[in-house]
Amino acid sequence: MNKTFFPGSVWGQVDIPASKSQTIHTLLIALFARGVSTIQNPLICSDTEACLDFCRKLGAKITMQGDLMTVDSSELKPHDGIEINCRNSGTTLYFATALASTLGAEIRFTGDRALLSRPAKPLLTSLHELGATVDPEAESAPYSVKGPLEGGHTSIRCMTGQYLNALLLATPLCAKDTTIDVHLLKERAATRMTEMWLERQNIEFFRDDEMYHYTIRGNQCYKPFFADINGDFSLAAFFFCAAAITASTVTVTHLDAKSSQADRAILDILAKMGCSIRSEGHFVSLTGPSRLKAIDIDVGDTPDLLPALAVTACFASGPVRFTNVIHNAMKGPQQRSSTIAYNINAIGGNAQVLQDSLVVYPISSFNGANEVQSFEDPRIAMAMAVAALRSTRGLTIQGFECVDSPFPDFQTKFSSVVLSRN
Repeated sequence: MNKTFFPGSVWGQVDIPASKSQTIHTLLIALFARGVSTIQNPLICSDTEACLDFCRKLGAKITMQGDLMTVDSSELKPHDGIEINCRNSGTTLYFATALASTLGAEIRFTGDRALLSRPAKPLLTSLHELGATVDPEAESAPYSVKGPLEGGHTSIRCMTGQYLNALLLATPLCAKDTTIDVHLLKERAATRMTEMWLERQNIEFFRDDEMYHYTIRGNQCYKPFFADINGDFSLAAFFFCAAAITASTVTVTHLDAKSSQADRAILDILAKMGCSIRSEGHFVSLTGPSRLKAIDIDVGDTPDLLPALAVTACFASGPVRFTNVIHNAMKGPQQRSSTIAYNINAIGGNAQVLQDSLVVYPISSFNGANEVQSFEDPRIAMAMAVAALRSTRGLTIQGFECVDSPFPDFQTKFSSVVLSRN
């Protein structure tokens, strides 16, 4: 499916969907709480539907009334032969894999073409070291896992923080204590959010200040709860960046300016680039300056922000260097830094991919190709919609249906705040 977006500015107010990561965290904790939990304002999209499918296939009863979801996991019935299609959701794949390995049933995981390219070997190796049965040759999905997960010791190199987050969610359910040595950890802020959910559940774990060593007490359990899910800063970023590059104003609702979400960093980054930001309650307004300031941006903790910020950087006062971009290879069917650079260059920008950085040079407008690919990456697709605002003509994005995975209403909500120049 192709979609065309046009030059313009943004003005108005938009309600952003709930956080995908927080929705998946709450669903899986509710599933293993073995009781009745209530989730207010969960995100319903392709990624979370994949997680819901996992919950239902294990026997959870899930109902929705208004913006309240009830998850009844009192009578789970895991059994051999269950297959979970995680679609394009890496979070569901990794988290559900680890949690499924605590059960006594063999469960198989698969997904779409893009997801099957995401490496899972480090996580599977750690699960095997902790007692689970895994496919010994599997590098990525499809694969099967079977518990029990006993605990013990493992070491892991986390090119994505989702590996460690998955282990942290699963190991409290082990019979024995678990120690984890972390030799590399990307997306530390996302791991801190997982730690916050564990603390809410009174799960006992200990770590050093550098997040290199964890000890998780075994034989613990999750308890039923109520949770209210706030808006997703990684999705709000596209609206904030749209205002930033067009010197206009947008207000995003249902956001918590003090959120623990890693991608809340979008506000700090754009403020350093010269944007004015005002927050009140669950409203955050951003106004872009006449000219953005050039800064260096470390995306090691916030890989999902790279596509939108790379487009934004095209309109800074000088070159903008993005560092720690290597692990963006984990975030799409191809390396995300390469695909966003390819698209920026194709439409008339100037971006250069280096060993572990991406440098974007300033331009006045996009005047190159009027058609680009999404590369099956929803954040590339949405970033190109933002880029269209500073193009000299309409920009058509091929494969735009991938946006349905995290944000089914993106086109409608984006169009509602765009003031077209055509």
